[in-house]
Amino acid sequence: MTLINLKNKKTLTVLGLMSGTSLDGLDLCLAEISFDNQELKSKVLHFESISYTKEFKKYLGSLAYTNTAEICRANFKIAREWSDIIQNYLIKNSIDRDIIDLIGSHGQTIWHEHGQSTLQIGESAVLSHDLAIPCVADFRVMDVAAGGSGAPLVPFVDYLWFKNINRSTLLLNIGGIANFTIIPKNCISQNEIQALDTGPGNGLVDAAIQIATDNKLAYDKDGIWAKKGTINPKWLNKLLQHPYIIKPLPKSTGKEVFGKDYVRQIISEYNIQNQKGFENLVATLTRFTAESVFSAYQRFYSDKYPIDQILVSGGGANNPQIMKHLMELFHKSEFVKSEDFGIDPEAKEAHAFAILAAMRIWEVPSNVPKVTGAKKQVLLGKITF
Repeated sequence: MTLINLKNKKTLTVLGLMSGTSLDGLDLCLAEISFDNQELKSKVLHFESISYTKEFKKYLGSLAYTNTAEICRANFKIAREWSDIIQNYLIKNSIDRDIIDLIGSHGQTIWHEHGQSTLQIGESAVLSHDLAIPCVADFRVMDVAAGGSGAPLVPFVDYLWFKNINRSTLLLNIGGIANFTIIPKNCISQNEIQALDTGPGNGLVDAAIQIATDNKLAYDKDGIWAKKGTINPKWLNKLLQHPYIIKPLPKSTGKEVFGKDYVRQIISEYNIQNQKGFENLVATLTRFTAESVFSAYQRFYSDKYPIDQILVSGGGANNPQIMKHLMELFHKSEFVKSEDFGIDPEAKEAHAFAILAAMRIWEVPSNVPKVTGAKKQVLLGKITF
């Protein structure tokens, strides 16, 4: 397969890969994608989220505090782990490798500094070589080169998915970091959409649970800790004054800001030691996650963009306490299921990067300068054969 042959295909079958800041596993979305006259058609053929081993999760978590040599090694080690996961996934699900035209890999974010730099690793050459499939990866860097922040990138795909819906829609994704896209009613141009990283998603709650249980638990399953705890108004008010929350647009963030170090600071500041204290902390951080989303909407968009419906995707959609808080805060909007629009909420991010990979092959610019702050639209992703 040559690049010219790929580009000339009207329909591409792409395996999208997503490994988020929550470090819980690798999402694999096999999708059939076509794009004609600015209209996207995309169908998920198969999706699976494969959990990492405890050892690999610990390894990924350590990379934020390591040295240059280890980051360089990790670039290849992570890709080899993913290659093994993909090969086992294909065998397990009886998927013929020959039907896959392309891999679209988001990579593992190691560092993200708004408007300055971003680094996603998981060497695409390893994936392309081991699987004998072309790979598009490193999507964020060209937007940064063009003066943008390199994030968020999914709003382009959100626009293609929802531009023809006659209701103003807020698409909220809650991973380690939370972000949303607003597609106004009767939207006719990418210039009309709005998007940003709102702040913490599951990341702070996950970190608090891991610290409290000495890594015996990875996250607050079913929001149990948050339900047992009591929201502390003093802590919550302080959290809502975080510099990122009140920072003007455009903006993006990562676990460098809302991660384990930040949770440790909170624990130290409020001398949180016992089980009840941690339950209260988790309850407060859970509310903070929802309030930071609502605060971003109120601060930047509520005057011009009343919201008819909200779709929630990502791991946070499975946390009933986060969802309860969101429904209280956005009580004037209807919460609808993305499945009603043919979009699996668990698969959405991996599906989006499969689409972005196809756009790179077809030479369709796929950043949204209004969202990222880039000077112009650019092609996203590096192609490896």
